[in-house]
Amino acid sequence: MKKLFSLFAITAVAAVYIGSSAFRPGDPPAVKPATEQVKWYTMEEAQRLSDSVPRKIFVDFTTSWCGWCKVMDANTFSHPIIAKYMNANYYCVRFDAETHDTVTFNGQKFFNRGPVGTRSAHDFAIAVLQGRLSYPSYAFIGKERTTISILQGYMPPEQFEPYLHYYAEEKEKTMTFQDYQKIFKSEIPKPRQPDGPPQN
Repeated sequence: MKKLFSLFAITAVAAVYIGSSAFRPGDPPAVKPATEQVKWYTMEEAQRLSDSVPRKIFVDFTTSWCGWCKVMDANTFSHPIIAKYMNANYYCVRFDAETHDTVTFNGQKFFNRGPVGTRSAHDFAIAVLQGRLSYPSYAFIGKERTTISILQGYMPPEQFEPYLHYYAEEKEKTMTFQDYQKIFKSEIPKPRQPDGPPQN
């Protein structure tokens, strides 16, 4: 597990990294209407809740211009099984990686040092994502306020689901994700296969 960079260490790179969108080739698919949503907290709220009832913090790093972030929100975070599991097992934070709001995490203040109105990355995003600013990105932060893992790019529900279970169940301590995938049982129903051609 890697601890967050200190504010001193990230100051030097804050002006260098500018966000870029992580996406699959081509334009994002059409966004579906939302059905059920994850309960999103601010970073400060998530920490207070975790102090009271310990639970991992999930951070969704996004920007206002990220098309694939919107697709992730509509197709994956709005999936009822995904939303229900995230609400039950994580304190979820949606973080605008280009906000100019000051954020306090683990007693340390983080800022956006770029001029207001520019696409400059926030120090908190730079620290947690270790300078790999690509959106959407997701961070799983442990109860001890250390980053367990970072995922990047759009993921459909069936691809995202095992990661949620893997880190919520702390399986990363005893097995690789590849081995976990072999035993993971999804709660998402598989699409019904089309019937074969009519028989004569």
